[in-house]
Amino acid sequence: MSRLRSLLGQWPRTTLWRTALLLALLFLISQGTVFVLYHRYVLDPAAQRFAEFLLQSYRAIPPHAVLPGPPGTPPSDTLQWLPSNARPGTISGNYFFAQSARAIARLAPGAALRMGSASPGGTWVWIHGGTGQPWLGMRISPVNFGGSTFIFMRLMIIAFFTLLGAILIVRQINLPLLRLADRARSIGRGEVPAAPPSVGGPAEVQELEKAIQRMAQDLHILYEERAILLTGISHELRTPLSRLLLALHLPDAPLLEQKEAMQVDVTEMDEILDKFLALVRSGQEEKSIVSSPETLLARMAQIGRERYGLKISIETPPALPSIAYRPMAMERVFRNLFDNAARYGQGRLEISAVQEAGEIVFRLRDFGPGVPEAYLSLLGNAPLPNQRGVVHGSGIGLRICQRIIALHGGSLRFANAGGLVAEIRLPILSNS
Repeated sequence: MSRLRSLLGQWPRTTLWRTALLLALLFLISQGTVFVLYHRYVLDPAAQRFAEFLLQSYRAIPPHAVLPGPPGTPPSDTLQWLPSNARPGTISGNYFFAQSARAIARLAPGAALRMGSASPGGTWVWIHGGTGQPWLGMRISPVNFGGSTFIFMRLMIIAFFTLLGAILIVRQINLPLLRLADRARSIGRGEVPAAPPSVGGPAEVQELEKAIQRMAQDLHILYEERAILLTGISHELRTPLSRLLLALHLPDAPLLEQKEAMQVDVTEMDEILDKFLALVRSGQEEKSIVSSPETLLARMAQIGRERYGLKISIETPPALPSIAYRPMAMERVFRNLFDNAARYGQGRLEISAVQEAGEIVFRLRDFGPGVPEAYLSLLGNAPLPNQRGVVHGSGIGLRICQRIIALHGGSLRFANAGGLVAEIRLPILSNS
């Protein structure tokens, strides 16, 4: 086990050299397998057939016969006979001829095969038919199975293409990963580009890029919400705390007269803290229910009339598809919109619901002065202190609404149309 760990400790650390080493091992294993299979199924059968051919030729040619050679060559250059006590040639170290010699010995006990010195015209093969029989020499064409130089060159070529393939393969992975590492460092510094250029690479790296980008956006939202909480709480609590501090410095009699105002300030601070806690939660822990838009609007309209004193009219087409929503979270959205309508919309509200492209669209229109066009894009999106002075609210309530609707997979937008129009879009259930 310790030896295995020590070997793993010497394993290359870079992807390039690990890939190159693995490819080299695979190539060597494949070459060894091909080598074994080639000898087993190609050279060995060929050596067997060559041995059978030599024995058949030996038995077919009469002793001491001399066959004519190619035109212009003496007969002795093609075929020769030697006495049985002669020792022509040597035992070949070539695999093919060594296997041929073994095959001849199996086919004819006492037979032998030797190789003579090569001549410019070919190689001499000497076959001995058995005890007391003469040697027959035949010249064959040169046989070249490749030597050590060929094997060395083949291994060098394999190593070169292995390294080249490793570089090309790893380059497709490493370059995108290096870009992702740079982007991760920038994310750690708080830099989250809205639409960064793609790092490219294989599909798996691109999926990792998307996951990192989503994580960066989530972290950015967390940082933003933390800043909102800290800034908003300090901003919203400063005024009632200042009033309480001022009242505490009054003499006893005036202090008692301010008791009711102090209770109002404490209640206001409690409501402020509740709003910021609602912003953090946004209904994530609540389970969804499935209902029709008409049922949701009827319940919300009842709340608006009874608790906010609004005059509400509802207009919906019949049989709208069902939607899934978190009831308490959705009630918080409508309560914030009802509160704005009661304060700034002259106490009247028109609500409609229609189906558009796989969504249910709720439109809530009040009859107030509306919001200046420059502030419409800030509603529910800008940092809290920047929304001070906007006609419809200070911003925390609308930001809560934005988060809740986004949690439902929908969107919340605002427009001016004879008053402020809040447009809520929620997805329709797929099986509706």
